[in-house]
Amino acid sequence: MTMPKILAKSNGVTLREHVVDLLEVLENLQVDSGVKELVRKAILYHDLGKVIYAFQRKVGGNVPEDGIPNVPHSFLSIAFIPENTLRELGEGLSRIFLSAVLYHHWRETYLDYLFGRKKESVCKAYKRLLEVGDEIVRLLKEEMRDLCEIELNRPLCEYLSHNSIIDSGLVFPPHLISLLPSIILKELNIKDENYKRYIITSGTVMRADRFASYVETAGNKELLKKADKRLEGDQLETVRRYLERISSKVWQLDLLKDCRGENIILVAPTGTGKTEFALMWSKGKTLFTLPLQSATNMMYERVKNYFGEENVGLLHSDSAVYLFFSSFLKNSFEDREGEVLQIVEQSRFFSYPFVISTGDQVFPSALKYPGYEMIYSILANSYLVIDEIQAYSPEAAAIIVKTAEDVKLLGGRFLIMTATLPGFIRNEILKRAELEEKNIKDVYESIPQGNLLRNLVKVERSLDPVEKAVEFFKEGWRVLIVRNTVRNAIETYRKLVEELGKEDVLLIHSRMTLEDRRKVEKTLEDYRPGEKGRNIILVSTQVVEASMDIDFDILLTDIAPADSLVQRMGRICRKREWTEEFPNTFIYAGSNEKERKELITGVYSEEVVSATLKSLKDMFDIEKPFKLDELSKRKWVEDTYQALSQESNYLKKFRETLDVLDSGYSSEKKHEAHKIFRRVASMSVVPENLKEDLKCELKSVLSYFNFRQVTAKYLVDVPLHHIKSGALEPLEVEAENEQVLKWASALYVLKGSRYEKGLGIFLEEK
Repeated sequence: MTMPKILAKSNGVTLREHVVDLLEVLENLQVDSGVKELVRKAILYHDLGKVIYAFQRKVGGNVPEDGIPNVPHSFLSIAFIPENTLRELGEGLSRIFLSAVLYHHWRETYLDYLFGRKKESVCKAYKRLLEVGDEIVRLLKEEMRDLCEIELNRPLCEYLSHNSIIDSGLVFPPHLISLLPSIILKELNIKDENYKRYIITSGTVMRADRFASYVETAGNKELLKKADKRLEGDQLETVRRYLERISSKVWQLDLLKDCRGENIILVAPTGTGKTEFALMWSKGKTLFTLPLQSATNMMYERVKNYFGEENVGLLHSDSAVYLFFSSFLKNSFEDREGEVLQIVEQSRFFSYPFVISTGDQVFPSALKYPGYEMIYSILANSYLVIDEIQAYSPEAAAIIVKTAEDVKLLGGRFLIMTATLPGFIRNEILKRAELEEKNIKDVYESIPQGNLLRNLVKVERSLDPVEKAVEFFKEGWRVLIVRNTVRNAIETYRKLVEELGKEDVLLIHSRMTLEDRRKVEKTLEDYRPGEKGRNIILVSTQVVEASMDIDFDILLTDIAPADSLVQRMGRICRKREWTEEFPNTFIYAGSNEKERKELITGVYSEEVVSATLKSLKDMFDIEKPFKLDELSKRKWVEDTYQALSQESNYLKKFRETLDVLDSGYSSEKKHEAHKIFRRVASMSVVPENLKEDLKCELKSVLSYFNFRQVTAKYLVDVPLHHIKSGALEPLEVEAENEQVLKWASALYVLKGSRYEKGLGIFLEEK
């Protein structure tokens, strides 16, 4: 009689095949030797519970009916681990091992099985295992053969047929249960060596499992070898050779002599080569985080130039669309579909030596949502670069500080890079990561770029920068205008187009389709330092602030917090001095408090902007132009945040967020963690005036690749607080392809909105 195959997946992958694939992935992962054997054991047993009839019926297997209730398969996998195996591990390691097996997947329904109304069905499943377990063990032994010892752990089944898994004390409680007694929550702390080992073990099992499943779906087993690609050669040497070609003095090399790979904070002026420092600082897998997608896209292109596309991944919510559209612009769309999809998927698993990511893909893991262990297991063996921490909200900055603390405890390494470091962030990082003053590398006075005078500043009392922008443009200068709101940016752009025509004015902001944004970003490649882009006016919002490598001559900006203004100032005279007699930096602050509020309401804290102006007045006579050198910029930011009252809402948000995280807070859902980190959640919508065109195009879509290509022309991100109640309606799509209908089911039309090509979305006023 032929033994039935036990399937792990509905695509025909058998249980044995799946486990073997995971073992191969594990061999290619960079994992601490102290947990690798434990991970291997967990992999061997993690899916054995899939043998039951209820699961096999779902995936197309043909095992005999066994009468076991349909409960999560991982809950039953632990029943087939031999007593001797657990005994040999000892109480501490066996608890980690069992927990890694039990929690390698997580569904919201699991709470019901552990604590709620379905708890009894788990007990019934173990009771039934005692009756039919010998036959099931026979099936498993035939399937797994020489891979591992399998036997029914009868004492465990007997105990769990009458008691809950959580009450047993055999496993860690799930991290996300906020109602657990405080004594248990204290145990779930990374400072505890056993819990730290659990996080890395469990996270590595999750990573191997998900990567193997991706490869099995893709149908290309060669990808198993690419689970954790290493860079050939020393990255420091690659970057050094480039820097030595363009400069006789490479300050990064001198600084790295005694701190390469150590936990440090780098404080350096904008445009001085912080990115190159970071790439040289790291000694292995590098996670490079930035606040904004546009900056991330530019950084991805930049790092690719050093190490090649085969070594760099891109990770943010629209990375697939960005890569698809970039290929389209380069006329290599059809030829590269498979490669692009591979970059997207392997970036999700941090498989590349360098992964360039927005912060929201990494830092919400500090909120301990289900599955956060996978991110933390990667951080434990990586070099984390945090660029422009001051660009985040106070709540997000607190979450990042907590992440840095956890990375230190896990054994990973972090580098925080910034042009300006507010004192309240600096002090918390020093305390939590147990750093000393020597770990702060302030190079303002030690590098030539720190002595450049790049900004001659004038504070303007008006609100409208158009007249001055036109004047400078006609004189032959490249002009950057930064407005605080999308509405003002569009209004400014329209006025300039009336004066100068569309050829000489560009607009970029967050509420444009990816197609429109990408075209502008492509043009801006001609405005990197040293490039000779023709004279234009670029109108932007805050998207230019964080690590956007552009170089203009003149800056006209709305008033904003000091650190934001310093970042904006860093987008002009990027690597050169301003030698003219007249100002090149204009801050539009309004003539009174009412006008100033118009510029910042809904965008920035009034407290911080008021402190920004006060500290500037204390340093300079702002009634006339003044020179703002790099050291003065740093002092300006420090004084601004130092002047804030400890009871200010800004600092209270920062401290309260840290207090909540310290108390053991965890988010029950991943999307909630992302929402908390971003604070202002947004949603991709279809503008109402474009819905018929989109519906028409979707009729001819044949692949997901093609679907993303089409939707890149229509979807726009809009903050949820701008969407009126009842304004969303599902997009009704007519298509013969059922997959297209499934993909399109997540698309919503925003009623009352309209999109203008190259301008952005216009919303119905509330």
